[in-house]
Amino acid sequence: MKYLTMIAALAFAGSAMAVDCTDCHEKIDVAVHTEAEATLATCNDCHDMGSAHELDMELHMPDMSITECADCHE
Repeated sequence: MKYLTMIAALAFAGSAMAVDCTDCHEKIDVAVHTEAEATLATCNDCHDMGSAHELDMELHMPDMSITECADCHE
């Protein structure tokens, strides 16, 4: 039982960590996106992110800037 609890805790901790976007995507040019005043809400305008990724909207607000995204994600 002790090991089951430990495995469950590790699985939860792993799911709560930020995803490294560069595992699947090219690195985002933060400077260009900052100049364009990109927000999480505008990502879908150019990149159709909503069809490929399900975001936890308790952590991610639509008005988050690209620099705020880059704080947790590469």
